Amino acid sequence: MDNRSLRILAEDRKVEIVSKYGGRNLSRLLGISHPAVSKWDVIPPLRAYQIAELGDYDLHYIRPDLKVNA
Repeated sequence: MDNRSLRILAEDRKVEIVSKYGGRNLSRLLGISHPAVSKWDVIPPLRAYQIAELGDYDLHYIRPDLKVNA
């Protein structure tokens, strides 16, 4: 996949994940404000890592456009 396709996929995954947790609940779990979550086009890298740590999603699934060094 090219970078643009991966970015679009990351945008779709953001919608999926925020819908699963609920924006207010997700913001509470991450210790940030609900408006901060509402402003995301894609989930920021640090927040993607934190969401992955919750256990429901893999980091690469959340942000397929990022290259992560393991």
